[in-house]
Amino acid sequence: MSDVLAELSSTVRPISRREFNAWAAEGWFADEQVELIDGVIVTMAAEGGPHLKVVMWLNNHLARALADDRMVGVSHPYAVSEWSQPQPDVAIVRTADFERITDAVAAAELVIEVAHSSRRRDLSIKTRLYAEAAVPEYWVVDLVQRRLVIHTEPAGDRYATVRTLDPTAAATAVGVEVDLSTLFGLAEPA
Repeated sequence: MSDVLAELSSTVRPISRREFNAWAAEGWFADEQVELIDGVIVTMAAEGGPHLKVVMWLNNHLARALADDRMVGVSHPYAVSEWSQPQPDVAIVRTADFERITDAVAAAELVIEVAHSSRRRDLSIKTRLYAEAAVPEYWVVDLVQRRLVIHTEPAGDRYATVRTLDPTAAATAVGVEVDLSTLFGLAEPA
């Protein structure tokens, strides 16, 4: 398939976010988990088990600890550009920005991707997308390497600061501390 895409790359027309959302509203993707990345409709892996537990725990933990001026979004579309609309696992949005949401979140203080099968994409392509959208802080909970990669200070198409924390650390964002030993403990086999 990649040979076909390489051959056709100069003649393939990207899909805009507006087109993608119109098609979704018409039910084109009703039975699929998809997101728009750089004008291409990309399937998302059906994640369960540890991924599901970590996302649910983060949602619950953050929602309980956040001030009333912030909200937690889980697996909602994020309008990062005219050509990209990923669906991060978790996004922290100011309540004032929530009022302006039409078909996708357009501003977040923190975006979190829980990475297992999506690890390569989350640590490369999505890092670029969130940096270009000036998301102030982007976390990748890397379930494969058992680490948290924290990206801050967006600068063009990258983040100026990238830190990696191991499961014994604690991380803080938007005034909430996250105990990584608890978080990564959820991802261990039963």
